[in-house]
Parts: sequence; C-alpha cells; structure tokens
Amino acid sequence: MTSTELDSDLPQAEIKSHYRISKVWLIPFVAFSIGIWMVVDNYYNRGPEIVITFDNAEGLEAGKTRVKTLNVDIGFVDKVLLNKDRRGVLVHVRLAQQAKSLLHQNSQFWVVKPRIGKGGISGLSTLTSGSYIEFVPGDSSEMGEEFVGLDQAPVTAQGIPGTRINLVSQQGDSLSIGEPVLYRGFEVGRIEQSQFNIAERLVHYQVFIKAPYNELLTENTYFWNASGINLNATADGVKVNVGSIETIISGGVAFDVPTDLPLGNAIDQAKDHILYPDQNSVYERRQYQAKEYVILFEDSVRGLEVGAPLEYRGIRVGTVAEIVSYLTPGNSFGSNERRIPVVVKFEPARIGMPNSSDSVDKISQYVEMWAKQGLKASLKSGSLLTGNLFVDLDYYEVDKNSDLADEFNQYQVIPSISGSLAQIEQKVFGILEKFEAMPINVTIDSINQMLSKATVTMQDLNQVVAQVELLLANQQTQQIPQHINQTLDELSDTLKSYNEQAPVYSEVEKSLQQFQQLMREMQPLIKELNNKPNSLIFENRAQSDREPKGQKND
Repeated sequence: MTSTELDSDLPQAEIKSHYRISKVWLIPFVAFSIGIWMVVDNYYNRGPEIVITFDNAEGLEAGKTRVKTLNVDIGFVDKVLLNKDRRGVLVHVRLAQQAKSLLHQNSQFWVVKPRIGKGGISGLSTLTSGSYIEFVPGDSSEMGEEFVGLDQAPVTAQGIPGTRINLVSQQGDSLSIGEPVLYRGFEVGRIEQSQFNIAERLVHYQVFIKAPYNELLTENTYFWNASGINLNATADGVKVNVGSIETIISGGVAFDVPTDLPLGNAIDQAKDHILYPDQNSVYERRQYQAKEYVILFEDSVRGLEVGAPLEYRGIRVGTVAEIVSYLTPGNSFGSNERRIPVVVKFEPARIGMPNSSDSVDKISQYVEMWAKQGLKASLKSGSLLTGNLFVDLDYYEVDKNSDLADEFNQYQVIPSISGSLAQIEQKVFGILEKFEAMPINVTIDSINQMLSKATVTMQDLNQVVAQVELLLANQQTQQIPQHINQTLDELSDTLKSYNEQAPVYSEVEKSLQQFQQLMREMQPLIKELNNKPNSLIFENRAQSDREPKGQKND
C-alpha cells in the first residue's frame, strides 16, 4: 500500500477560524480607561484659569510659583507670556475648584517678595520658599477672569469697614502710600493712594479711616499735613510744630474740627477736601465768606505776603487776598497812580459773627461807618526776625480822605497812612541828609592836618624817649640813686641831733625862753609907742587931775 492510499484512509481535520483576545491586553485597556476617567474628571473638577496682568514677571516662574490666600495654597502659575504691546506680562494662573466662587471682579492680586520700605521689612519668608502671588477675594457681585495685579500689597484689605476720603493739595507734601492718618495723636487710618493730576496740577490723596473712628468725620473736619517738624516763619513770628515719632520719620495726615466751629453734620464722602500744609493754615487759610476792599499803600510792600493777617489793634479780622504787582492805567485814579494796590478780605466769622452773607452785609456797613470816624490802614512789622509785614487798622485824625468814596477796579478803597516803619525810614533819611550837608571835606582836611601834627609830635616824642634811654644808660646817671640814698642818710643823722636829749636842743630851748622874757619886758614900751609914737623924742609930761567945781548962783 502506497502512502497515497494511507493518506486517503485518514479522517480529514476540520479547520475553523477562532478569534480570541489575550488576557495580556486587559492591562493597557484598564490603563486607558483610567486615563480617560482621569481626563474627564480633571476636566469637570479642575479649577478656573484666570489671567493677571503685571508690569513685569520678577519673581514669577511657570509651574513653580504658587498662589495663596490666607497662606493656603489654592493654585499655581501655569504660564507667563508677554503682553501684545510689550508693556507688561500676562500671567496665566490655574486655581483650585474651591477658589472659583472667590473670583469677584474687585479681587486683588500682588506678588509677595522681600521689601524694605517706610513701614519696615516684609516678605522675609520668601527668601527660602520663593516669591508667591497673594490673593484677596473681593466683595463685588460680578465675577471676573481677568485682573490687574498690584505693585505692592494694598494698605487696606478688602471688607474692612470704614470711610474713604479724597484730599486735594497744591503741594506734594512728601506723603507716601501707607503713611498714617492721625486724630489727636492716635492712628485711625492710612493713606491708600497718591496721584498727581497734570491737568489740574494738584495732588490727590485717598485716605481710609477705619471704623469706628470714621464717625469722627463731619462737615467741619479739616485735614492738614502732620509730617515731621514744621517750621513756619510768618508775620506772627516763628512757629514750630512737632508731630509724633512716626510722622517725624515718615510723615502723615492729621484731622480735627477747629475749636471755633461746631461739629456739624456727617461728612460728604464724594466731596474733595483741602489738605492744608500745617495746622496753623487751617485757621489762617480757611475759606470764610468775606467782603473785599482795596488799600493803596505808598510804602514798600516788601515783606507783605498773600495770607498775611488783617488786624485791628492785635485782633485778626481778615486776610490779605492779593498784592497787585502791576499798575492799571485804566482805573478811576488815572495813569498817574503809583501806589501799590493790596486786596484785603474782611471776614466776619473771625470776630464771632456767623459765617453767612448777612454778616458780610453788616460788616460792609460797619467798615463804611468806621472809615468816616477815621479808620485807616497801615503796614506794620509782624516780626523783626523774619521781616514779614501785616496790615493794621486803627483810628487816626479825621480828614478829607476819611471815607470809602474812592474806588479801584470796582473795589471800595480803605484810606491808608504811612506805617511806623516808613516814618522811621523818613527820619533816618532826614538824618542822612543833614549828615550829607555837613562840611565833611573841611572836617576831613582838619583831621588830616591834626593827624600830620600828631605824627610829627610822635616823632619828636620818639627822639625824646631815645635820649632818655641814652641818659639812663649812662653810668653817672645810674649812680644818682646811690648819691640820693647817701644824702638821705646824712639828713637823717642831722635830724637825729635835734632830739630832746641832744645839747643843741637844750641850747635852742634856753634861747627861746630868754627871747620870750625879752618880749614881755618890751611890751610896755611897745604899748607906749602905739599910744604916742614921739614919746622917744619928747618928754612925756603927766597931766594934772582937774578939780571939780560947783555951779555959781546969781
């Protein structure tokens, strides 16, 4: 039997197609399913993505820089891109799902990093952990996805109760964001914003007064710069105001209600409030309703400034409003006017009258009456140290100018008189003129001649002194004191010989006694000679005594 026959006798195998998946493929399938689930879960559960605009990306790094609120990690920086105008950066941030409800439109973001400023050192913890973005949720009803980052941490956190006030200043005042706001020395708020308006040329500040201190704000509240040490030299003298230690170092703003005003009603937050340079300016530059007048001064107005006081015998009644630095030929006085016009304001509220238009009308009537009674204005020195002047009102002798009949550019003119300084100047000038009229040249010539003679005399005196020096240097001259001493010794010996015990003294005494006896014996002779000088020539006959006889009877 052949092999062919054997093959034909064997049964034929039935071949069937069978597709079977290997268990090995279960592993990638499960992994793929988990991946799909994770992608779907991440898509539905991932937090929102927001875009924050910063000026630069300093301290920011994609995939590494974290986002925190209240020191809780709620997201990270996904990527950092340049802005289209290349003036900033766009920071894409991925937040956690729980932070989605916190993204109000007024939410705030800023980069926390080490900073050194007036308020001290902050962000030291980032030296080890790196910079991060701080997030403070807002309270707006609208949600947002794009935000503008802050350059630094806000002065006042969101949600803190209080009042925000806008202040306007004509000066920079050296105030910075974060400086304190004080009420009678207590810190009650901070400066939040500082901006210079180019169009208005004014500085605008936004200050925040936290509750409950915001209840101190009323319509009569005034604000002033309390920075450092304020030295002010005015017509009232030199005044020094010293703030707290913090304001001396950094600066600040203070506010209060002036003592001469009531508290008033609640403050108008929408109104801009003036920031005065110092506390004194609150009283000096406060806006009052006033009546304006013009005073024409013949004296120099050097030292008189706008804002200088207008006083009546030491009581301030107004303020200098303007010093006209140009002469207007078109006024009613004509083109020959050479006096200096000074505009002053009478402010009735400064003398206890209400700050109202009725008070202005009354003060106008009073000034007109006072002028007729001799009221005149003059310039006086407020401080010899600073040279500042003020306008003084007082009564003088009534004359033809004692009224308000004149006008200058529609202002009534208050009569003026030369001040004490001008009078002193006139006297000084008079003395100088008299001094100038003196024959100074003749006097100087006489003085020169006297000086010439004095020079010759001094030369002669020098020669005499030289001769005296030669004389004193002579040996014989030097022996003169010795001879004088010898003579004095001899004189002393001579005087000693005339003492009581010396023989000479006895003889002299005896001679004096004999002389005295002789004088006594000669006294009758001397008396006779006195009575009859010729008694030594003619004999002295004695006269007989007359015999008394009686009268004969007829």
